[in-house]
Amino acid sequence: MSRASRINGALLLLAVSTSALLTAAISGRSASEGPHDGVHTVQDAGGAEIAVRDYVRIVSTSTIADQVLIEIIEPKRLLAVSAHTLRTEESRAYADKIGVEHARDIETIMELRPDIVFINNFIDRRQVERLKEAGLNVFDLGPMRGLETLLPNIEQLAAVLGVPERGRKLADQLLQDLEGISAGIAQSERRRGLYVGKHGDRLYGGTAGTSFYDVLTAGGLIDVAAAAGFDGWPAFTNEQLLSLDPPWIITNPETERTLCQHPGFQSLSACKAGQVRSVETRLLTDPGLGIVEAANAVHSAVYGGSS
Repeated sequence: MSRASRINGALLLLAVSTSALLTAAISGRSASEGPHDGVHTVQDAGGAEIAVRDYVRIVSTSTIADQVLIEIIEPKRLLAVSAHTLRTEESRAYADKIGVEHARDIETIMELRPDIVFINNFIDRRQVERLKEAGLNVFDLGPMRGLETLLPNIEQLAAVLGVPERGRKLADQLLQDLEGISAGIAQSERRRGLYVGKHGDRLYGGTAGTSFYDVLTAGGLIDVAAAAGFDGWPAFTNEQLLSLDPPWIITNPETERTLCQHPGFQSLSACKAGQVRSVETRLLTDPGLGIVEAANAVHSAVYGGSS
């Protein structure tokens, strides 16, 4: 089975346009294969060419990079990770790592004297330039859009660190794990649902182009928000949610307790049927390797048992 076919199998229900983007991202990784393939630089999301080397003093301010690096390199090479990772990850692999609260903590980063810093590009570009002006190699992993960017990010990280095969192996394992979660559910038997979170008096979704969509899809659900044309992180109006009327709702524990108490929401199919399910917040909001655990949790919540 081809790599592109396996990706499509993992995503299951991705729209044709999204699938094409992902396939292009993976097939276009040839610029980042590493020195053993005759390539000596890797282009980051900002267009910078970063030298392929055995970097030994690595700092990450990206939760994506935190998770991937601990899997593909010797842990002692990783000096610091994002403070968010230290707060949420239970792995002992991070026990001796320094936490960097933000990429803008430039003084903290510079004190560590890293030879490369990994970031995601939602930070202020002026702060990135300050890091570069200090003589640091800065690798921008770009935006986080679920599997569409996670798979290329894995291979970029491995390539620039000179271990491309480890990246390929990790990406392949991720796809295999996702494929297996709901492999036994026929397309016609898949249940329909969406993700929604309630923050104050606002309702927010996570659908096509996000890890929330990938989690729901791998967990065996048809995302009704994506099917209705929503993408990214939409702010739903009450009327929109009532119109979508999902038979299943996946959310966080706090929203599970309060959503159906909202005026008018008692008529939602998911509320009437008692089919609002929560998944631990740290899993639902993990845009990295944790999507496998989150998808397993969704599958278990909707279909019962374990995959």
